[in-house]
Amino acid sequence: MSYSRFIAERSTAVERSGIRKMYELASGMEGLIHLEIGEPDFPTPPHIVEAAKRALNEGYTHYSPNAGDLELRKRIAEKVYRENKFEADPNSEIIVTCGAMQAVSSAILVTVNPGDEVIVPDPGYESFCRQVKFASGTPVSVEVKEEDDFRLSPTAVESAITEKTKTIILNSPSNPTGSVMTRKDLEGLAEIVQRHNLLVISDEIYEKITYDGAEHVSFASLPGMADSTITVFAFSKTYAMTGWRVGYAVGPKAIIGEMTKIQEFYVTCAPTVCQRAALAALEGDQSCVREMVQGYRNRRDFLYDQLDKIGNFTCVKPKGAFYLFPNIAQSGMRSEEVSQLLLNRAKIMTAPGKAFGEHGDNFIRMSLGTSMENLRVAAERLRGAEITKRKEIHI
Repeated sequence: MSYSRFIAERSTAVERSGIRKMYELASGMEGLIHLEIGEPDFPTPPHIVEAAKRALNEGYTHYSPNAGDLELRKRIAEKVYRENKFEADPNSEIIVTCGAMQAVSSAILVTVNPGDEVIVPDPGYESFCRQVKFASGTPVSVEVKEEDDFRLSPTAVESAITEKTKTIILNSPSNPTGSVMTRKDLEGLAEIVQRHNLLVISDEIYEKITYDGAEHVSFASLPGMADSTITVFAFSKTYAMTGWRVGYAVGPKAIIGEMTKIQEFYVTCAPTVCQRAALAALEGDQSCVREMVQGYRNRRDFLYDQLDKIGNFTCVKPKGAFYLFPNIAQSGMRSEEVSQLLLNRAKIMTAPGKAFGEHGDNFIRMSLGTSMENLRVAAERLRGAEITKRKEIHI
């Protein structure tokens, strides 16, 4: 029986993840070093785990309000005011979601109509374009250039705006490039947003992971931008809580209200016990965050130095997130070829840059979410991999 007539066009219009293709190629291989995984390898800090245990014993096993536990939303409002420098009403301008990706998805679904254009950075997080397509919108890629440290240029954004443009998606610090937009960059974008009456979805889940004095600036903190911005945060990267699935969005009452309405359709609420763990993350000692960031910084410095010595790689030193995004153009191959070569010759899993947009095809992404020991082994294997074309024996 053919099921093609039963499958919605909104689903078939969305491509599969390029990173998932690498998983399939690696099926059955042993001894792999995983540099493709975009999650911390650190354990969730003990005080957060203990808070979850207490919550279970105290009976936090039922629904919370659709928008999330009010106590958690109040703490989020305090955090946003203190750290991100803008105000939000916990009763109407904050929603707790099942991870940041659900927050981004919901924000797009409630704001994008068929045919609306949404500007996305390229290379940029691979799900942005697919989420826009799933909502029947049109993603418009704007190249972020290596010579600009992969920062989104206000001039390039304005050149891409048409009468159909509704939204700009920002991501700083960035996945996959590790770029951090400067205050000047963001101020330039703010002028454009005001001039063209646009909405911004600002993905700031790597807000705490910055290096070398780079300043994270929340777009909503700029004058007049809180009313035009949906800001997405998460506990996943900051507190090594990817599997707990707790994120949150902060934005205008009208939009957060719509996101809360459709939250009931999909998940009702984020897991209540995980919300209590998230509350403990906000209220507890933050030294765990500083220690993890120092760990990422050490790994970044090590792998960056190793790539510089190996050849066939050039790399902008990232100022945020936990990825390196080396340029592999000197190899004469495209990103999927290089990722497959490294898998076959060195048993190293990387993410091909093409997965993050057409302008990413001269790059691969390497995650720092693995141990220093694994990175040392990976560096040794990279030195012997001979990153040039020759006939491959596929495993």
